[in-house]
Amino acid sequence: MYFLKSAFKSIRKNYLMTFASVFVLMACMLIIGSAYLCSANIGAFMEKLGENNEIVAYVDDAVEESHLASLQEEIEGIQYVESVEYVTKDEALAEYQSQFSEDASYLSWFYGDENPLRNEFRIQVNEDHLDEFEAVSAQIAAMEEIANVSDSQEVVNLLLSLRNVMNILGFWIMIILAVVSWFIVSNTIKLAMFNRRHEINIMKYVGATNAFIRTPFILEGVLIGLSAAILSFAVQWIVYVYLLQPLVSELSFVTTLSFSELSPMIILYFGSIGLLVGLVGSAFSINKYLKV
Repeated sequence: MYFLKSAFKSIRKNYLMTFASVFVLMACMLIIGSAYLCSANIGAFMEKLGENNEIVAYVDDAVEESHLASLQEEIEGIQYVESVEYVTKDEALAEYQSQFSEDASYLSWFYGDENPLRNEFRIQVNEDHLDEFEAVSAQIAAMEEIANVSDSQEVVNLLLSLRNVMNILGFWIMIILAVVSWFIVSNTIKLAMFNRRHEINIMKYVGATNAFIRTPFILEGVLIGLSAAILSFAVQWIVYVYLLQPLVSELSFVTTLSFSELSPMIILYFGSIGLLVGLVGSAFSINKYLKV
């Protein structure tokens, strides 16, 4: 209890340095939190795009129905093929009819023998091997039973480009943020310790042990770190829920993940950063002033 009281007393006494430390930590956490939110939403968007990595293979009209099952198995056996769905031409026509509900009556003439569509296979390629998408599409198109194919190669190319850019940018952004955050925070804590070097020296001269002197400062660092984590989480929540999401909702083609889905990881990040920086930063920064 003494150490806790001492830590709170020190925080009140040095409120300007405490405010500076909390502010710097909050800035670092918010940058890292924003980077995570951005990465998570882009990842979700890329996953949604990945669902469109579909190849539609139209079956030749000369192929008998008895051969369709073996043809599907052959396509499923192609490397990197994730799934294959067989859709009859009547089912495909019904889908078109549902898409054009207002003009669906015009399509009613095409049922049965008048249906101009072909039976088709809808093939999904493994998302981890989209670089093989074109090769898989070409392999399917080369089959004698397939009249022609339609694929989403442009979407796949966009997906691959986004993934490459995110991997490169994400790596360097995290490296830069880690270096900058540690440099700023460590120097802020060192400045706070320098401000109180005389107090530490006096405690050493009257016989206090290193552990006794260090404990209140470590608790102070932990309290500062956790305070910054709580405030950062509150600010991140307000900005994301009340500013970013309403803004993005105006764009019909973009959706954002709910904050409740992302909050557990943000709490883990902020709590770990606050605890680690407060604990380790205070412990290492005070060592210099314990050598009397």
